[in-house]
Amino acid sequence: MLSKYTGIITKHIRASQLRCFTGAHHPSASAANSSTNTTGISSSWTNPDPGSELCVSTTSGFLPRRDPLAILPSYYEKIDELLHEMSVLKQDGTFGLLHTGRFGSRIERELPLYDVEFVFDLRILAALYRDYSMLASAYLLEPCDIQFRLARNYGLARRVLPTNIAVPLDIISRRLGQKPFLEHSSFTLYNYRRRDQTLPITLNNLEPIRRFSGCDKEHNFIVGHVAAARQTDEIVAASLNILRSAQNNKRIGFNAALRQYTEAMSRVNDILSQTLKGCGEYASFHTFLNGCKAQTMFNRGVLFENNAATSTHKYLGVAQSSSPIASLSTHLFQLSDLSPRGSLPCTDGVDYLRAPNYRSFLSHVNNQARHLAIQSYALRNAESSAEYISALGQVLSYRYRQWANLRDSMHIQSTKDDYAFCDYLDVQTCHVRDIAELICRTHANTDFETLPSNLRSQSEAVVHSAEVIHRSLDRIIDTEEAPPLPVSMIAY
Repeated sequence: MLSKYTGIITKHIRASQLRCFTGAHHPSASAANSSTNTTGISSSWTNPDPGSELCVSTTSGFLPRRDPLAILPSYYEKIDELLHEMSVLKQDGTFGLLHTGRFGSRIERELPLYDVEFVFDLRILAALYRDYSMLASAYLLEPCDIQFRLARNYGLARRVLPTNIAVPLDIISRRLGQKPFLEHSSFTLYNYRRRDQTLPITLNNLEPIRRFSGCDKEHNFIVGHVAAARQTDEIVAASLNILRSAQNNKRIGFNAALRQYTEAMSRVNDILSQTLKGCGEYASFHTFLNGCKAQTMFNRGVLFENNAATSTHKYLGVAQSSSPIASLSTHLFQLSDLSPRGSLPCTDGVDYLRAPNYRSFLSHVNNQARHLAIQSYALRNAESSAEYISALGQVLSYRYRQWANLRDSMHIQSTKDDYAFCDYLDVQTCHVRDIAELICRTHANTDFETLPSNLRSQSEAVVHSAEVIHRSLDRIIDTEEAPPLPVSMIAY
């Protein structure tokens, strides 16, 4: 169990001390020009539902195919009203219902039981799913937020979700093929509007539609993920190009696709480094992002009132998940095999919560990458290894930022006695360390002497950062009584 942290790292890890990587024979070598592998898995992905709102494509990436619906039809005006009044700090500077603890009672008294049985418009359904799932999280976790502000601990959440939220949310989620609980993409990627509809999606042209706390950090969290997702069209295209080139044994195309992926991920990391610089006020809205599975505030899950299912519902929340970008990198580069516990934080364990279109794409990438042994294929060529190391360096940067914010969250929110949270942090720490170790041993087992100097120096810079992070996390894992790291200390 991780509970303490060490000081700032100063030394390197020698790559020669790391275990050697061994890869399996690559199946595409015997079928270089085949477009379909021997198991019948095609290198191309056919979108099963291109009309859905949360739809993966090479033109919009993981962003919705249309801007989210910001205002519901007038029939649902009470939902709009309650969500406008909900946030701890409203946009006009006054305190909202969650600040005063009156949100739950207003829901019970004023929210009608809307009939959503005959709603089939996908854009309206997606907006209703976002809004009802946020109503559910706010209602269930309102007592925890109040308790946290008073005593820096969560206490217990409400255990029963009332009929006027539970029944519509269950119907809508079934129709969309999702789980009836707040999910990462609904809180971020389907929760924005452009201030000027004629201008593109940029940080300065975005604002959240719905908010829990209303603080600047929540604003940055949401718009940062949206602006970062704007770059995922290139990431999706690069991922498919990597798989296609590996299957057809096109080494030049494979290397070019890896560079394409690295450049796009670099832009994602640049955006997130501007917006997610540390926790700070993150604690002011983090409470509402918790799930109802393996959490101390939910002892036995949540009961949906007047629901056909009599058992309690247990789901991971936004705080236990992450952007689909993280899942994609994990599947594409076969990083799930690095986890010492057989379960990966923030990725594969929450794929089942994502929109069906996301699930289909991520499953395709996972199956293809495993069949083609992408990791092994990259390491069979020195130039590919160098490009692979650069791509992993961007994944490591993304993951390390997640880990640093999670670590800071534990100190700020005083969750050291939350065993589920600490165990989750423990797994996250081990996984980030293992990515750094993979980079180091890949470099140690590759002959870079024949490569141009720019590729050598590029790889060495990534390996240097990976060594620093590896040493840092090794100390954290091995040290029981070390002082905490400075809040938001990012190694590179």
